[in-house]
Amino acid sequence: MSEFVIITDGPCDLPASYCEEHRLTVVPLYVSMASAAPVCFPAETFDTKAFYDSLREHTPVKTAAPSIDDYKKYMLPHLQEGKDILYAGFSAKLSAAFNVARLAAEDLMEAFPERKIMCLNTKCASLGQGLLVTLLVDKRENGSSLEETYAYGEQMVPRIRHWFTVADLMHLKRGGRISSSTAIIGTMLQIKPILRVNDEGGLEPYSKVRGRRMALKELADYVGENMVPGTLTAISHGDSEEDALFVRDILRRKYGIKKTMLNLIDPIVGAHSGPGTIAVFYVDKNEQ
Repeated sequence: MSEFVIITDGPCDLPASYCEEHRLTVVPLYVSMASAAPVCFPAETFDTKAFYDSLREHTPVKTAAPSIDDYKKYMLPHLQEGKDILYAGFSAKLSAAFNVARLAAEDLMEAFPERKIMCLNTKCASLGQGLLVTLLVDKRENGSSLEETYAYGEQMVPRIRHWFTVADLMHLKRGGRISSSTAIIGTMLQIKPILRVNDEGGLEPYSKVRGRRMALKELADYVGENMVPGTLTAISHGDSEEDALFVRDILRRKYGIKKTMLNLIDPIVGAHSGPGTIAVFYVDKNEQ
């Protein structure tokens, strides 16, 4: 059985320590503020706190997928070492990154016909993508082959649930997710939408509640009532750690959930969801 590596993208939001410990290759995406030149994320020098402060000041932000050459740069060394690759990419509905990586893989497989590159569209984002990647890592580390790990990933994709709420409706309006009138009226009435990533990997509204705390409690209930017991729950936030901890505390007190991972939402996703976004991710106990 050939050795294989797992490659994913920056928006997986996994801690750098986890990626290093488990030999994950993470391909950065690009983000630029106002008219500044694009920079890579993740990057050791990127100030995520300053990024969110700039969003609060309504500084224009642009994001971009890596190029085919970027993906080749990260894939090529593994192929030259005689290793196969499982690429688990950012939802193809939310970014061009997956399709760019697939094209890079096709080119490289022509140059290395003895090697395999399998591309899995996770249909996930943020720590939802990260959660799925941790499951793939566990599978690999328990001795599964490339093909077995890929097949397992395909089975788990529809069971990774994403639920989130935002603090500022205007970020969703700028991204075309809601109308201007909905954003203005919702802001006036303190309406907080609950949104999710659907089975195709796209964003869709699910419900509306009045008030921030009620929205956070509803997120926690989605997890507690529907997750596979004993599995990891992931919580990500747009520079709003206090609210993320509030959700985590509900999960611990009300549902006895102890196994959690908490991290910032990366600038690639955060540019569209905005500061104050809180998202929860879990494995659904109901098989599709």
